[in-house]
Formats: sequence, C-alpha cells, structure tokens
Amino acid sequence: MEKSKGGFRRLAVLFAVATVGVLAVGAQAASAQTIEICKLSANGMSGRSFQYSITGGTQVSVNGGRCSGPIQVAGAQVTITEAQSNPATDVAAVSVRPSQRLVGQADLAGRSVTVLTGTSTANETLVTFTNQPAGGTAGTLKVCKLTQTPAYLGRLFSFSVNGGPLVSTEANDAFASPSSWSCRILGTFQVGSHVTVHEAIPNGTEVQFIDSDPATALTDFDTAAGNGTYTIGAGVTVALFDDEPVAPSGTGTLEICKTAAQLSNGYADPDVHGPFSFTAVDSAGQSYGPFTIVIPNPNYGNTFCTAPFTVAAGIATVTEGPSPGFDLVDVFTSPQDALLTSNLINRTADVEVASSTDPTQETQVTFVNQTQRAQLKLCKALGAGSADLIGQKFAIDWSSDSGASGTTWITAQASTQCVIVGNLPIGATVSLSERNPGDFIDSSGPSSITLVSGINTATFTNTARGLLEICKARVAGINTHPTFTFRVDGAGMVNVRAGVCSQAMRVSVGNHTVTEVASDNYELDPTATGNGITVVPSSAEVSRNLNTRSITVAVPYGNDVAVTFTNRIRQGYVKVCKVIPSTSSDTLGSKQFYYDVYYRDPMGNVTSVRLGPIYPGECTAFFPPQPGPGLPVLQPNGTNTAIGVVEVPASGIVNYTVTSIALTSGTRGLCNTGTPGSDALICNLNPNPNLAAGAVDFYLGPGNNMITYTNRANDP
Repeated sequence: MEKSKGGFRRLAVLFAVATVGVLAVGAQAASAQTIEICKLSANGMSGRSFQYSITGGTQVSVNGGRCSGPIQVAGAQVTITEAQSNPATDVAAVSVRPSQRLVGQADLAGRSVTVLTGTSTANETLVTFTNQPAGGTAGTLKVCKLTQTPAYLGRLFSFSVNGGPLVSTEANDAFASPSSWSCRILGTFQVGSHVTVHEAIPNGTEVQFIDSDPATALTDFDTAAGNGTYTIGAGVTVALFDDEPVAPSGTGTLEICKTAAQLSNGYADPDVHGPFSFTAVDSAGQSYGPFTIVIPNPNYGNTFCTAPFTVAAGIATVTEGPSPGFDLVDVFTSPQDALLTSNLINRTADVEVASSTDPTQETQVTFVNQTQRAQLKLCKALGAGSADLIGQKFAIDWSSDSGASGTTWITAQASTQCVIVGNLPIGATVSLSERNPGDFIDSSGPSSITLVSGINTATFTNTARGLLEICKARVAGINTHPTFTFRVDGAGMVNVRAGVCSQAMRVSVGNHTVTEVASDNYELDPTATGNGITVVPSSAEVSRNLNTRSITVAVPYGNDVAVTFTNRIRQGYVKVCKVIPSTSSDTLGSKQFYYDVYYRDPMGNVTSVRLGPIYPGECTAFFPPQPGPGLPVLQPNGTNTAIGVVEVPASGIVNYTVTSIALTSGTRGLCNTGTPGSDALICNLNPNPNLAAGAVDFYLGPGNNMITYTNRANDP
C-alpha cells in the first residue's frame, strides 16, 4: 500500500509522543483523567533517564530536567512509582501541584506517591520527583596514615586538602586490622567533587603507595610529590598514604641465628634439633643461601648462627625453609628496632640492614622454633567379670624415641580411667609396657604408639582370671583308656584322656559351662558319684544337665575349680522276634521257639543264655533284662562286642526253613567273618547269617538290639 509523507510524519509524531508518556490519544482522551510527571535536573540528574509505572501498568520514561507531557489515565486516583536507577539514586522529594491532590504522604523510601488526577489537560495534576545520589549529596573525606616500619608507628605525619592548612595524624601498622587504625577527618565535600590531598613528606622518607577506599575513589596520584586526587562519594572516602624510610645506600652485614623456644618450665625446648635451612634476599634483589644451621640432639638452649655475610644495605627478607614437626614462634633482631615485620606462618622476616663497613655493626636476626607436640593419654580399663580388680593400682612404663620416659600409675575403677602423660613431639614413637599385674590378671594393650596431632590414647585392659580344670575318671572294663573331648562355653575343643586332668585353663571370673561331646561308646556313669559329674569345690557348681552332659560352674578370681566326668562303656540289650507267613500258620503257628545268645563275659570267656520260648508273632524279653546293667558295647581291648544268636526250635518242630534273619534295629551290623582269634560261635559264621543253621553274628549297639527271624513250613 502506498503511504503519503503525511502518514510517515504522523507515525513519527505518535512515536515521539509515546516516548514521553502520552499513551492515550483520539476519542479515548476525552473521557480520561490527566497527570504529568517531571524529573528535576538537580544533584547531577540532568539528562539521566528514569522509569515510572502508573496504576494499571502504564510505563513512562522521563529524563532529568524534562517532563512527560500530559498522560491520560483511568480513574480519579493513581499511584506513581519510580524504578531504581543505575547508578543508584535516592528519591529526595516529591511535589504535587495542586498540592491538595496529594493523597497522604509520599513514600520516599518506596519511591512512590499517590495523587488525585486532573479532569483535563488544562486541569492536570503535575507530579515532580527530585533525586540525589544514593547516600546523600555530601561525603566525608578522611586520611589514614600507614607504615611497615616499626620506628614510624605512632609518629605524626601532616596533610593538606586543596592547598589548605596542614593537619596531622599518627602512623598505623599497615598489616594491622583497619578497625584498629587511627585516622583524621579532612572535611565534608559535595558528592562527585574532586579533592586533592597532599602530604608534607618528611626528610629521609618516601611515600611507598597511595590508595583509597573505595578503590575507585582515587583518580590520580603522585607518590614523589605526595599528592592523591579523590572523587568524593556518598558516605566516607578514605585516603591511604604509606610512608617508609628511604633505602640506604652501600652495604651492611647480616647474620642468621636459630634457637629453641623457652617452655613454661623455664627451660629451652629440648626437642628442637636437626638441620634448619635459610635463604635471604637483600634490598638489591640479590639472593643468598641456602644456609644450614644444625642444632644437636639434645640441645641445651644454645643459639646457633651462620657466619656473617655482606648484603646491600636496606631491607632484607630472610626466610626459614620448611621444617616439619616444628613451628616458628618468634623472630627477634639485634639491634632490636631492625625488625620491620615477621610472618610466622610463612616463616619470613623483613629486617633493616644498616649501611656500614664495620662487621661489628651487623644486623643479627634470630628465628625461634618450638616442637609441634601431641598429647599422650594412657588409660586403664577392666575386662568382663573383673570387679575384683577395682581399686588396684597398675603401672605402665613408657619411653619415647625423643628421649623422654616415665612410669604412669593408674587405679582401676568400674569405668575406664585415664591419665595424661604430657605433650610429646609429633611423630615420636612411644614404647609402652605394663608391669606384671599379677598371676591371675591378664593384660592387653599396644606395645607402642606413634604420635599424631591432637590427643593420642593408648588403653590397657586388665581381666581378672581364675583356673578351670577338666578331669576324666578311669573307665571300668577297658584296658587302654580312651580320650574324651570337651567344649568350654561352646567354644574350642579340649581333649582329656581318661584317668588324667587337663592343664588348668585361665578363664575369666564368672560362670563357665563344660560340656562333654557325645560318644558312640561311652556315657556318663549313673552309678558314680554325682551321676557321673563332680565339682571341687562343690560350692562352685551352678547347674547341671545330665542329658547334655553339661555342668556350669562359677570360677572365682585367683582360684581353681576342677570338674570331673566319670564314664562307663555304653550298654546294649538283645531281643529276638519270630515271624511266619500266613501260609505256614497252620503248621508253625502254635509252635514254640528258643534262642541261644552267645557273648563274651568280662573275663573274655564265651558264655550263653537262652531266651524264650516264644510263639510266632512274639518277641523274647530283653537280655540282659531292663532295667539292668546290660552288656558293654566294647570289649576290654576296645573292639566292638560281638553277639551270636542261634534259633533252637522246641522238640517236635520239623520240616521248616528259616527264610530270613534280619537285624531289625539298634545293632552295629553283621560281624566281619573270619575275625582272627574269634570264637567259632561268634563272628565266624560263613555265610553270615547262616539260614541253614538258624544263626547270625552281629556287633552289639548301644541300647536295644532287635533281631527278627522269619520261618516257613516246608511243603509236605
């Protein structure tokens, strides 16, 4: 679409109007209320742009020294808020014309004002904002005098402002906290103004540096003339001047020394020893060293020095090299005022070397070291069941590879008791040992400890002990006495041969349970004293359980408790049963059968006993009869007891066959045929069982041994 120049001109006009805040034109303006916003140019605000928001969201930009022009707004009352500017300013005042249209009071801190609006352009409400730099229009200037030279501290130095009269202030330590400085106020000046501070430089002194706080306040400086030009800001502007002596010319003599710090006991630290390394840089930048100073071990508080050496006169920096295990705690010089600064952490010192060709006028700097130390704490604890040891004193000997040693006595209590031995060098290894606490006291603790920073604790634990002895009585009926196994408190195995006792075991004071491990061949002898378990002294017994072969005893401190177990060979019993099939019941069902049982008596002789008679479907009584002593399952030589059983039918029983002989339960199986030295009736059957002979040989097992014969009638 073609546009006329008038259209472009109109667009430009509308754009210009919008930029100054006239946001309503045309038909709408006739019904809107009217305000106008102005910004004064005072206090350096001329030409600066400020942004405003009006109730309802309308945004307006106004430059300092200008007005927005009439602004059409909706409503009879609006709030105008100025946005924060950059750089920051404060709203110092807001005026409203006509004044009666001000609603309440202007909120200067909130940068806003509420007004009643005019009904037309001719009757508009004019709102004018006046701003000033943040913090006010005037600022304070003060000067702080600094120095790094101890001789200058507290000395008065004089300053003038813009060529005015001199005022004086004392010099402060440049390395001290600014909060400790003593400074001089030079006056109050318009914010943004430029002020020149001049120092009257004393003879023999030079201005080392000129600075400011804030750093941006210093706009120009000349250290040679002693001038600094500052732009005054709101609040306080600080002028900083540092003066130092003019460096001397020529050479001088420097000597570096090393000594040990004096401890609280009045003696020099004996643990400061070994080589220490130093370097030096003189005022001309020339480096010297490294120098090595060796302090012997032990030392006796002597001071050791390098040979004097020539350096450029002026300030020299001396540095001690790293010395692990030692702290630098002080630096001093001779003459005393030659020390300018020292940094104990960085191990450096700045010293002033006087210009002189006379070696006796040397500057001597001495570095003082102290051993880094750690605390050694020895503790005494009691083990479980050791109340008997409460109140007893124990001695712990200690010796450090640094040369220190001693004995620490600690009285045991229910809770852990500790004694601080003292401060020893970090890295030292301390050997530890507890003196013999007694025959019935166990001691555990470290044999040595290497000290680290902080508190190092070594704990020795003492446990009261008693003695527990396990004894085994001889077993009747056996030639070679067997070994039995026991557990104490369910732990490791203890083997004890019958007829002897174990060595006395050191055990903690209190209850302990001794349990005999079950055996296939032996059992507690119920006919013996205590049903097979006795305790000496009897008062030590707490409880017993014969089923588990266990006894619990209370072992006292420093005394012996003996537990004796008495065993016998386990016993076995023989029973024989008869079975016939139903097909043979007519022939054999009413017949009686006998059984001869063969065994060896305690003298080794073979003897027998006859069981029965029984009818088919019945069993004999046990042999030996229960309850009774039974037959031992072992022979005196320790071999299994063999049993032979032979069926003997009653008279008149003929024409039948033994179809099976079964070891029903309890036995230890068939005898090995052909056993050397066995009797023909015991363990020498071939085959075994021998059905034709109605015989069987087997090894007797503990408890009930049942053998079942099955017979059938032969066909007619």
